[in-house]
Parts: sequence; structure tokens; C-alpha cells
Amino acid sequence: MRHSIPTPVPPRVAACCKGALWVAALLLGGLGLVACGSDEATTGAGPGEVRYLWPRPFEDFTPSHQPTLIARLEAPSDPAVWKATVEGEATPRYGNQRLVLPTAKGGSLIVPGPLQPGFNRIVVEGVFQGTKQRVDLSLISAAGREVPLQAQIALPLGSNQSLIFDAPKLPTSKPFTELRISIQGGPSGIQHVDFWQRPASAHYPPLDGPAGTIAIGEEARMGWGLPQDLKVSCPLGPIKSGSTLIASAGMLKAARTRGEDPRLEVTISGQGFSDAVGSLDLARKDHPFQDLEVDLAKYAGLEARVSFLFKQEQAELGACALTNLAVLDAGKSPPLALLITSDTHRGDHLGCANLGVDVSTPSLDALGQRGMFFERTYSSTNVTSPSHAAILTGIHPRDGRVLTNTERMVDEAWTLGEAYRQQGWWTIAVVTVRHLGPLGTHIAQGFDKVWAPLGRPPRAEIPVEQVQQWLDEAAGRPVFIWLHLFDAHDPYEPPSEFAARYWDASLDPFDPSLPPHNWTPGTYPPRLKDLRRTDWPAALYRGEVSYLDKELGRLLRHPRVQQGLVAFTADHGEELDGILSRFDHRSLTPSTLHVPLILAGDQVPEGVRVERSVDQLDIGRTLLDLSGLYGADYPGRNLLRHLEADEGAPQEPFFALGAHGFNASLTADNWHLLLQLRSQRQPLLGRVPLWHVSLHDLTQDPLCGTNLQEQEKARTRSMLEQLMAWLRQREHDPIVAMRNTSAAEIAELSALGYSTGVESLESEKPWLPVELTVEDIMERQP
Repeated sequence: MRHSIPTPVPPRVAACCKGALWVAALLLGGLGLVACGSDEATTGAGPGEVRYLWPRPFEDFTPSHQPTLIARLEAPSDPAVWKATVEGEATPRYGNQRLVLPTAKGGSLIVPGPLQPGFNRIVVEGVFQGTKQRVDLSLISAAGREVPLQAQIALPLGSNQSLIFDAPKLPTSKPFTELRISIQGGPSGIQHVDFWQRPASAHYPPLDGPAGTIAIGEEARMGWGLPQDLKVSCPLGPIKSGSTLIASAGMLKAARTRGEDPRLEVTISGQGFSDAVGSLDLARKDHPFQDLEVDLAKYAGLEARVSFLFKQEQAELGACALTNLAVLDAGKSPPLALLITSDTHRGDHLGCANLGVDVSTPSLDALGQRGMFFERTYSSTNVTSPSHAAILTGIHPRDGRVLTNTERMVDEAWTLGEAYRQQGWWTIAVVTVRHLGPLGTHIAQGFDKVWAPLGRPPRAEIPVEQVQQWLDEAAGRPVFIWLHLFDAHDPYEPPSEFAARYWDASLDPFDPSLPPHNWTPGTYPPRLKDLRRTDWPAALYRGEVSYLDKELGRLLRHPRVQQGLVAFTADHGEELDGILSRFDHRSLTPSTLHVPLILAGDQVPEGVRVERSVDQLDIGRTLLDLSGLYGADYPGRNLLRHLEADEGAPQEPFFALGAHGFNASLTADNWHLLLQLRSQRQPLLGRVPLWHVSLHDLTQDPLCGTNLQEQEKARTRSMLEQLMAWLRQREHDPIVAMRNTSAAEIAELSALGYSTGVESLESEKPWLPVELTVEDIMERQP
């Protein structure tokens, strides 16, 4: 059955300070014309709009963010001076102006004191083995107390690397007796150790750049660093009777100085008036950010500016975060777009999927009834951060190169949150694992408000309540929300009420009187070694799914959500009864790639099921289009195009990339092909060699346990040719950063004289050698 695509809603345009656009804003601000966006933005009485502001200093002054070098200790020519020791038979030596620890096992150094306090960052420069190595530092106080420091940044720079250790709050004002350096995992050579004092403002995005993400505790917001005693301002633009000024401020722990009564003073001024409209007490510790809202009705029709001044009573200069600075033109019917990603949620674990799974999901079933249910949606990978990076940027991991949960996106990556923000929408992200937040992969960059836990992922109740709170606070604003839930991820620990729905509590899953399972060690979590009732974990998994459905029901009943646009999907699936693995998602199979997708809203036809294979990367483009933002800068195609497809048209092939780039897959016409891109050891198969190929008939072998490449050589060649051609394509530049490194940090190191001649990065290497052919791979097969 074919359906007509809904009539487009006229797009709205608003100001933005990101990428190339912020350069134009900066130039206009310097001329005194505009410092906070375009005045040509369409407002409209209905939807409302958020007009973001960009403050500029009153004086012709750019605060210095450069640190001061306190001391540099060159590596001594005599290894005994730094008490160099190594494991094994090798001995430390000095060469090429470096103190070399030649053993593959590593070694240690003790740099003698006294080391005078006054520094808050240590940089160790030398030659290391990158991510294969672990380098730990610790300072020893005069009282014998050990202060461990954690490396924040590891830069591969030219012939050297710079390891950066922040020490914002040292516990003593007395000299340290020594610095201990422990190196594990390979040979290394240290050239020198630097001790720096960074100004408080250097911990924040600078005022002469776009707003950046500032994380304080579990929350993050968009803004800049405001140095103490520097007054900044910006024009408020066209003020209407319903306009409201919004702003917030906070202080990073690492940037706090020894002061009293830190506060942010806010003034609105114009021709013949100057009003103090607020003062935020930044000494308060009840919340990481303090918020301000000012009704601008009295200034309607006037030309006015808002100014900010950070002050505190002390001699040592500090800085604060000035965040979420905007003018809200409230609307009576502001739109809402909500993206929900359920971590590790299999595509068959919804009641409305109708795939024979005994699972109750009434809230999501109802959502599917009032919108579209996509039966064949596939993730681009089987890992949480890489998959979310793909969903939130529209860029496949093949090109983006975010392949693990520990890698970080570059600041320049353009996210779905930034695309909405550019169009005058308020943006909210609530995620339930640290590595999706600002301190991890940084996928939530560009969102006005971000919540990410620092500890264990919470149950769905907590993030749902956080979204509801922030949604209520965003009354009158068009808002885009990304909500991530972790409940369906291992270990499965649903509340007892939901566990009881699928498991009789009187049955002991580890009953020793029952025969043991015959699973191969390494294919299941170690805690299940003595499991006897093998259906128990899957029952708990269903309990988790039903629990999160119940919590989502509260959010989906919110009046704004009921009237808004909602998408529900997952980052990847889960192996519950796999052959190579169980109760995880290590394998690259339909079990880990098939995910749910529901789309509902006024512009979406009701009760429609789409049988065609669809690409999850198109979710962002679809949400923007259905929000009326057809002009928004974002890749992808509208998923509603599948409503126009002929029923007999062939299914689109689907490509995926495995964790760490170990393998790649092609799924087409109920066949699944796997190609090994890196040698890998698997519990059941042993060592899987480079370029190993496996082919699986999904109609007969949905768990991908039988390799048919020998029997189906013609099909294998054809699919392999398609997969290799896809791997050799490139549609986008990589969005992965050097590990834990931002562009600002690189610029700071460059300004300090450190080498920034970055060597060839892994992200630039092709997936396949140029000379490799299909026949080369086929000849390698056993």
C-alpha cells in the first residue's frame, strides 16, 4: 500500500553561532552591529523562538588564556638522578636528549624535589606507545601523602607525545618532596617535565569563539568563560512584550580560586536608563548552575543591551561560566521533537513488533499505533557510543571513525542538537551513561542542557523525571529532546515487580541439582558460569524492557509530548541465544543490528507499518523535516520516502561496521556477509584471521552459526564485491578526535611551543588496501 507524503510545514530560520556562522557573527559584533545573531529571524506568535546571544567585552580587551610556565625539569643524562628503574634485564639510558626506559614491560622514575607549589598542570613530554601504554603520576607531600594525578590528554605530536596531567586542587602549600612517574606497557623516553599555572579562564571556552559545552558535575550547558572584573555585553535585539531574557552561570571546581562572595551581576541598559536586573550567587552549592529569567516587557520596542560582570572579594583573579544566554520569544503552541534511544534494545522486543516474543510494552505499542512502525531498521554498528555518534550526526562509523566507547568526537562535528539549536530551538539531552556525555564521547555537544551521571547508570525513572522537569521549565520554547535509557543493557536487573512478570521467583536459576549448561567459556558473562536454568537471563531482559516502557509511559502522556513529534529507537540489539556470544552484543549479526523504530506526530500517518529495510542514520534528517526545518544543515534522507516505494521494489542493502573496526557486514535479500578487517580472537572460533569471510542464510540460520561461503561462492563474490566497494567510498570527513583531545587544547599546546606536527592518524587510513581484490580474499578462505 502506498501513502502520500505529508505536506511540508514552512521552515523557520533563526540565529546560530557555530562553525563558519560564528565568524560572521564575530565580525558584525566588532562593528557594533550584531553580537548575538540575526535580527531577521522569523518569530511567529504560535511556535515561539529562542534567540541565542553572544556577549562581547566592553573594552578592546581579549583576556589571556595562556598559562605560565613555573618550572621545566630536563631529563638528566645520568638515569640515577631520577632513580630510573625498569622491569626485566634492560637498563635505563640517556640518548637523543631523552631518558629512555627500553623494556617492553615499562618502568618508573622518581623526580626529586623540592617541587614548589603554585602549579595546577604537569606536562610530560617524550616518546610513548600511545593507547597501548599507561602512564601514572603522583606527587609526594612533605608529610608523605601521595597525590595521584590522572592523564587528561595524550597527544601524538611529531616525534614526541605530550601527556597532560591536571592538578587543580593540591592539598598543600608546602613544597612536594618528589614526583613519581610509573610507565607500563612498552618502552618510552622522557625529554622533560613542565609545571604550569593555568588561569581560571583557561578552563572555559573563550569569549572570542563560539559557545562551547561546559560540564559541572552531572550537568552541562553551552557558554563561555567570563574572567573576573571583565564586563561583557550584547544587544538584546527586537524586544517584544512577551520576550524574556534567560541566562545561567556556574563555576568549575578546577577553576575556582580562593575568593569570597562570587557573584554574577546582570544589567540592562539603553538610552537614558540602566537597570540592575539580577545577581546570581555562585557560592551556592545546591545546584551546579544558577538560573536567571528577566521579563523584558518594560523594554518592549526599545533598543537595549544586557551586560554581565563577574565579581568576587579576593586578590586572585578567577572566572565563571556564563551559559545559556538567550532571549525567549514565547509561543502559545511551541513545537516539540523527542528522540528516545533505548540502549541494547532488540528489534523484536516490542509487543507491536509481532515477532512472537512474550513481552509487554503497552506504552510503546500505543505510540506505534498513532504513528509509523518500521519493521526492518538496522543500526550502523554494535557499540553504544559509535552508534549514537552516527544517529546524532547522520554520519556512518565507516566515515566518522568513532569506533569505541572511549573515543571522542571533534568539537567541529555537527550534531542534531546543534542543527535544531541553529533554527532557534531549545535543546535538551539526558543520557544515562557517562561515556555519552561531555566527559566521554561528547555526542551531546551543542545541547543547551545536558544531564549525564558520573556513576552507575540510573534506572529509567530518574532520567524520565529529569526530562519532565526540564520540559516544564521550557514552557513557551520550541524544544528538541534526546533521552537515552540504559535499562535493557546487561546486567539485567529489573525491579522485582517486572522480573516477576516473566520469572517465577520460586525457581532458583542456579539450582545445583539441575544439569549445567554446555555453553563455551567466553561466550557468556562469567557470573553465569553456574547457571542451570538458561532461560532466566532472557526473562530478566524482558522485565527490563517492560519496566522502561512503563516509565516512558509517564513521559509519553505529557501534553506537549502527545502533541509533539516522537521517535523511538535503539543503538543496537543484543544476543540472547547466540552461538558466538550470549547476553552481550559483541557479534555483528542481525541480533545485534536489528533495532526498533517508531515515529509518531502530526505530520506522520497513523497506524502504518513499513516492511522495507530502512537506514537508522536517516532519523535526524526525518525529525528536522517533520519539524518544518527543511533548510537545516544535516545529512540524510526523509524516512517517509518509503511510503512512496513500490511494494515489489528490491530491499536496500544494509552495511554495518563492527566494534573497533574489527569487521564489516552486508545484509541483503535475507543473506548476511561478514568480512574480517582485523585479526581477532573469539571464544568459539579461536583466532579469526584477516580477510576471513562468512556467509549466512538468514531464513535458515538467523543466528549466523553456519558459514556457507564455500557452498555459495558466486553469491559470496557478489556480496563481497558490494561490501568492498562500500568500504572504499567516503562521503564525510572523520569526526573522531585524538583520544581525549579538543581543538582548544591543541591550540594551547601549540602556543606554548609544543610540537603539533600530528603524524598520520588511524582515522585517515583506508579500510582496504588499494591493491586488494575480491579474488585475493577468496583465495585466502579455507
